[in-house]
Amino acid sequence: MQRDTQKKVNSPYRPALTCFLFCAFGIALAKIFAADSHTVVLVSVFLVILFCILAFSFRSRFEVLSRISAIIAISSFGFLLFSSEEYHFENSELNRATTIYSGDAIIFGKVLSSPGISSSSASFYLETDSVFVDSLVIYSKEKIFVNISGVEKAKENFLLQIGQEVKLFADLDHIEEKKNPYEISYDIALKEKEGIRARAYLHSPFDLYIINSSQDLAITQKSIQFFQTLFDKAKRIISNSIDDSLTKGFVSAVVLGDKSGLTAQTLDDFQRSGLTHLLVVSGFNVSIVAVLVFYLLRLTGLSFRRLRIGLSMLAVLFYCLVVGLEPSVVRALIVIEFIFFARLLERKPDIGNLTAAAALVTILLRPYDLFDIGFQLSYGAVFSLVFLYPTFEKLFISENIREGKSLHLRWAHSSLQGFFGSLAVFLGLLPVFLYHFHRLSVIGLAINILGIPLAAIITILGFLLLPISFLSGWLASVYGEGSLWITKTITSIAHFSGSFEWSVVQLPRPQTILIVFYFAVLFYIIRADKRSNFFGRSILAASVALILLLAKVPFASSLVRSPDKISLLFFDVGQGDAMLLRAPNNKTYLVDFGGITKSYSAIADRTLLPFFKAEGITEINGGFITHMHIDHYGGTVSVLQNLHCDALYTSGEQTQGYAAYRLDSISQALHIPVIRVHQGDALLVDKDLHIYILNPESTTNEVTQPLSSEGMNHHSLALKVTYKNSSALLLGDIEAADEERLVNRYGNFLHCDIVKVAHHGSRTSSSQAFIKAAKPKFAVISVGKNNSFGHPTPEVIKQWIRSGASVLRTDKEGAMIFQSDGSNFQKVEWR
Repeated sequence: MQRDTQKKVNSPYRPALTCFLFCAFGIALAKIFAADSHTVVLVSVFLVILFCILAFSFRSRFEVLSRISAIIAISSFGFLLFSSEEYHFENSELNRATTIYSGDAIIFGKVLSSPGISSSSASFYLETDSVFVDSLVIYSKEKIFVNISGVEKAKENFLLQIGQEVKLFADLDHIEEKKNPYEISYDIALKEKEGIRARAYLHSPFDLYIINSSQDLAITQKSIQFFQTLFDKAKRIISNSIDDSLTKGFVSAVVLGDKSGLTAQTLDDFQRSGLTHLLVVSGFNVSIVAVLVFYLLRLTGLSFRRLRIGLSMLAVLFYCLVVGLEPSVVRALIVIEFIFFARLLERKPDIGNLTAAAALVTILLRPYDLFDIGFQLSYGAVFSLVFLYPTFEKLFISENIREGKSLHLRWAHSSLQGFFGSLAVFLGLLPVFLYHFHRLSVIGLAINILGIPLAAIITILGFLLLPISFLSGWLASVYGEGSLWITKTITSIAHFSGSFEWSVVQLPRPQTILIVFYFAVLFYIIRADKRSNFFGRSILAASVALILLLAKVPFASSLVRSPDKISLLFFDVGQGDAMLLRAPNNKTYLVDFGGITKSYSAIADRTLLPFFKAEGITEINGGFITHMHIDHYGGTVSVLQNLHCDALYTSGEQTQGYAAYRLDSISQALHIPVIRVHQGDALLVDKDLHIYILNPESTTNEVTQPLSSEGMNHHSLALKVTYKNSSALLLGDIEAADEERLVNRYGNFLHCDIVKVAHHGSRTSSSQAFIKAAKPKFAVISVGKNNSFGHPTPEVIKQWIRSGASVLRTDKEGAMIFQSDGSNFQKVEWR
């Protein structure tokens, strides 16, 4: 009897946790199976009702069956939540229409948000009233995302406000899935976080007409506008009160969650040092504000405790509405409000159950949040403290230290609490960091012990800065500068700790089975009741992991790694080229690097680099720049800055411009040899794996002068990759005359499984003689969607189809992966 009582004390009943776990399981299952059909929704409804009835029927006589039925009902309900969200999106009128009729459209609707204006563009949300596209008219109230270019031309005349009715002449487009493996899709983020059904692009603010300037606002819209105004005002107060740009940006980040004032270098320093969580408003910040408000009310002499609690609850709610209801903020808000409410009723709350209840409420309202990194980090940190920390405290902090009254024992207790709290969060969030960021901060555990108290002080200073500014602008300025040295200290710590190469370990994305195995082992270890058992279980777990590692069990997921196959990946980089070759011996080569955006950022930053990080690829053995057109070499500098490269191979072309200058500078600074290759050269990559250079022709003189655009195309590298009996032709931008010369020289050697169609399918490529000689199974066209060149031309597509090739386009298919065991290439699905 005594043993049962002890068990109940150590293992509190947490029904919210059970409901959350199985509801989340159902949501995850629905995402895995891409459940979005009407039939799936109906079946889910049927299962929920059926197992609810069974659970109720069995509750008195068959308790085990009743619990199993309840678990299935909860999981089915989670499955229903996600599948119904997907069903409503797939069957929205705008989504279905834009999938078929994307293009010029006339849109009537109401503005739902204040425009976010950058240097050259603006964006906002619009509720449609009617949409005219081609001959189709859609009357539906659906939310779309609008982006407007050229806003700098309108200047102060661009005064769009919430609630105004507008008419747009826009390019309407549908929400796209991920186009590249591991790529962060902003379209999907808009769909899942904001409920967006389509996107609209305006080339100029003069394509927007306000047809009703009166602001007809609903209560929710008025509330959004009110809190947005407060948010903007708080940003101005911080900006006006603090002169130092770094301090200004850091205070805005920890108080308001606005990281726009921080440089990319600062953000990278915090990520490398494991302090990224300090730059977002989360439970840490909200709890500090809650405690601060409660004790400030106490200092004012307000003696009625329940009134202080009630006012504190309102203050926390108000603060969360101002900073925005991100998943981490929602979690903190619900948990803290529950704690205050329990205190109001004079009950001791169970933090684990309250956190699980908050998580359950969050995914019931927004099922997509389960896959949001903010949700996972926020709730994962609290669950880690609730479930892991008590074991560390019980086993490694002696009772003498826990109950000590002297100053040195209290200091020791606080220090140990900080260390083991950081350790608990580190262990609990390790799979999340590896899955999303693909790297591990080795030094983060120790740095958090210093960083968290400093961030708490800055949060308090920044929060108090807002009311002080209403008293005196001068006082606010003096007070704001008080956070300067603390900010300098914490940013210096982040920069110093993140500057060491060993401070961050790059690791590939773990497989789902490894994550399950990890949490199972962690649960097994923390169940230990003695220190000796804890170490014994840890050694046993480490031994099992080592055995599996020696047995070469693939813990890390990979799309291109294989011991007996080569992989060829065609990235979708828009109007440009980028291909990756991965050999069985894990050697990696890139053929072209993609281009740049209109804002001069490398497309490789969001397409190639996330792939390399997720796959754990830290170096490339060679990079081929087929020719010096920006859509082929524009991303080279970005790749070289992030990956070690053994050598660059070019045709020897020279060109002018800033991008070419940067490429020359970085290759020299990093001592990367630039090797000129031409027709007749070959590289042995692995046993039976060769890369042959087919173009350009061998010349005796170095190409020292810039070539014309057409001359660059003729001088482009053309490669043939052969692995045993399989092969692929990668043709750069060579043209029909070059192809015919290759036919005359190589004949049947051009026969292959895959052709990367030359020059993006331009009419100046793909001659009949070449197509006949190549006879590929797949013809891959790397091309940008709705590009201004008209690539690929209908004539070229028809010619390849008539040859019997399966024509695949990156603008339609997204990235494509092919693998060969030496007999032939097969297309591999990666989504």
